[in-house]
Amino acid sequence: MKRKMVTYVLTGALAIGIIGASPALAEKGPGEGHPHHKMNRDFLEKRAEELGIEAEGKETEQLAKEVHEAKIIEKAKEMGIETEGKEVEEVAKELRETHIMNKAKELGIKTDGKDMEDIANEIRETLIMNKAKELNIDTEGKTLDELGKEVFEVGIKNEAKKLGIETEGKDMKQLAREVIDKKTLQTAEKLGIDAKDKTTQQLMEEIFTNYKDEAKKQKLFPFDEERDFHFMRHKEEHHKQKGSE
Repeated sequence: MKRKMVTYVLTGALAIGIIGASPALAEKGPGEGHPHHKMNRDFLEKRAEELGIEAEGKETEQLAKEVHEAKIIEKAKEMGIETEGKEVEEVAKELRETHIMNKAKELGIKTDGKDMEDIANEIRETLIMNKAKELNIDTEGKTLDELGKEVFEVGIKNEAKKLGIETEGKDMKQLAREVIDKKTLQTAEKLGIDAKDKTTQQLMEEIFTNYKDEAKKQKLFPFDEERDFHFMRHKEEHHKQKGSE
């Protein structure tokens, strides 16, 4: 479970340099993206301490929920969103909408008369098309989902080649994992972390727990690119949410 979770989180971070990633993702450690995902207890307690949350006597799931909610409130305050007297779900909704409006403005997308889902979809399309152009990918006759997949795969292969990783005969999942392992190891080395006998999961937890600020300052993986990945996955996640209602 831990291996799968850290791979998911870091694949999202890797996609930052390919089609972008979430601003929130960069703030989250392995397994912290959702309050019900399993994570290392020591890592979780460190995050709780940073947020002023008492961890003693609490089940891991409850503590994860409190950390998750506190991060939402903290991020909202950083963005000037009023949180007093509001439910966390309401604050999270406002936070998401603020991210969407800011990104739309950055990309020159007009928002007047459009609902939030339409704006988010337009952002997703713009980001994918821009990245496809950058990677010299032919867009003719392809759906946006097909194009997004191709952009991601080409980006992964390019990253692998830069890192000296053999791509022949490997599926995308394996290749992405190797790229993540190599980039995580590079980050650890630059931060002076002893990587001997440590897994990618353990290294990333150590980076987030003890070296996050320095990794951000040096713009090391997974803090090395702009974060827009949630827009790339917007359509998929929106359908999942609607299906669970």
